[in-house]
Amino acid sequence: MRIEQIEPIVLESAVGTVSMPGGKNAFNATVTPVVAKVHTDEGIIGLGETYLDDPSGHKAMTTAKGIEALGHELQGSDPRDVTDRWHEMYVHVKREGSYRAMSAIDEALWDIKGKDVGEPVYELLGGKVGQVKAYATFPLSKPADQLIEDAQWLYEKGFPTMKIVAGRGVTDDQEKIKAVAENIPKTMGLAIDSNTTYDVQDAMKVGEVASDVGLEWFEEPVSHTNIQGQAQLNRDLSVPISAYQNHLTHYPAVDHLEANALEIYQPALDFCGGITAAQRVGTMIEPYDKKLVLHAFGPVINYSASLHVAAACPVSPLIEFGVYSDEIDDPGEYLASPYVDNQTDIYVQDGGIIEPPEKPGLGLELDDELVEEYRLN
Repeated sequence: MRIEQIEPIVLESAVGTVSMPGGKNAFNATVTPVVAKVHTDEGIIGLGETYLDDPSGHKAMTTAKGIEALGHELQGSDPRDVTDRWHEMYVHVKREGSYRAMSAIDEALWDIKGKDVGEPVYELLGGKVGQVKAYATFPLSKPADQLIEDAQWLYEKGFPTMKIVAGRGVTDDQEKIKAVAENIPKTMGLAIDSNTTYDVQDAMKVGEVASDVGLEWFEEPVSHTNIQGQAQLNRDLSVPISAYQNHLTHYPAVDHLEANALEIYQPALDFCGGITAAQRVGTMIEPYDKKLVLHAFGPVINYSASLHVAAACPVSPLIEFGVYSDEIDDPGEYLASPYVDNQTDIYVQDGGIIEPPEKPGLGLELDDELVEEYRLN
């Protein structure tokens, strides 16, 4: 089998713009997918995906060019030799290319490999290990009393944890954390994400309150480059420190492990190097008793890839699930990718359990008519 062409498809965000409040890092995010469609000479087509949070769409178009460029490098090679292809792409990407493009192509290669042997990707990664539950990322900008009300809605669905955005300032965060944590169902966990807003001193002040009320984790409290700062927080606070969504490939995990900087590792498959890199992070952290809780905000092809990795990882009890709207009846429905014909195969069951698709590869199929309706390039 040989790669004939790698086609990038840029699509319009199906969930509009989502407000991401958070101090100096507040921004409006879109879920603008870029699909990598890998065509082979045997008729098997692999799908992979990254996404951008740029409402202008310019970054998505640049990523599409990166997919085309890597496609020229891989043309004529065997897509089933995924590890070999990953390292070939890495040589180009680490010098001058797009990690998002590489990530999407890597997912598509695993999709091809699964389709070729008639198995879902999680089987190729070693098979399922226990059950994975979805936690609800609820990125809507709301005051504490409304978050408490929404927490009940998410709890009734079965989400074990709700994550809210922090980083609005030390006092604001302290007050909101206490108010929400003390008024949501007792068996429901609460996590916060400050999107690298704070310096170590202010993160410590917020983290002390987070520790006192028993938060599940404090995500990206400081800059992702400040490994020693993360390590200090992880050492001095009881709330687990989490991060890694802004890191590329699995190699930086060595530095984090040596510094004992994180309890929870959250690589983003759409950015870190796809399935190959994320799975390697999970393998590296397992003997250190750390957890893999994948960053999986975004469109559904990438989400399915993330779910396959989580299902096959023995230290991955949770996966992120974006609840983009509070105006739907069932928060377990996936909303971001109507251009995927069987998007409904990704669904949070009552009780919070979520399963990867059982069809070969990543298990998803494009709706060609809707792809053209949403297509931007």
